[in-house]
Amino acid sequence: MLKSFATVSALALALSVPGAAFAQSGVLSDWGVPDMKAAIVAAGSTVTKEGALDSGAPYVGATTASGMKYVIYGTVCDGAPKRCKGANITASFTLDSDTEVDQREKKIDRSAVGVRNAGDNSLEVSRYIIFDGGITRGNLATNIEVFVEVAEEIWNGGGE
Repeated sequence: MLKSFATVSALALALSVPGAAFAQSGVLSDWGVPDMKAAIVAAGSTVTKEGALDSGAPYVGATTASGMKYVIYGTVCDGAPKRCKGANITASFTLDSDTEVDQREKKIDRSAVGVRNAGDNSLEVSRYIIFDGGITRGNLATNIEVFVEVAEEIWNGGGE
């Protein structure tokens, strides 16, 4: 009887801690570096670096199996260690000229990502993920996979 009471008490305590139910169900209402590293690996990429931006927001760098590099950085972050309500996935590709960047930017029509001329002959591809209301770990990995698929197509000259 005493053992059952201890088990029930521990479960009640765990469920009363904010976020505990989300962690148990595999749903993230925000993310930290360990969460994002696991999602990157689940999406088939390799984690290459991690750190913090000047603002203190965390980032995780990754490389795909074909060698494309990308970074995921946090937005709307707080706490220690930082947990973020948003994630921006970004890859940049250096082209021969800003004119070529502008031409490529106009041709790319993919609703899954945004593209822009980032200056210095750089075409930036990005995807933003909002964690408000929660996102499953599987869906986070899928979002990364979709970004990688589209960004690699653009990296290889496609995306139109």
